[in-house]
Amino acid sequence: MSSFMSGNERVLRLRKRPKETSSKAKTIRIPFSNQAIKILSIPIITDRYNYYMGAVNEFDYLTAQNTGL
Repeated sequence: MSSFMSGNERVLRLRKRPKETSSKAKTIRIPFSNQAIKILSIPIITDRYNYYMGAVNEFDYLTAQNTGL
């Protein structure tokens, strides 16, 4: 089995509707209609980026706090 991704793979995720004051609210709120949360189909590459980005930020924070190690 190959780890190659075509870019067409998608995953279902529960998402919250953005606030009306969000900079892209007009575009992003359309799929939500009047629902506060909704299950959306998003590209798997976006899902993985969002999931692993927190780990990168935590690593950057920890290395900045422990520069002498």
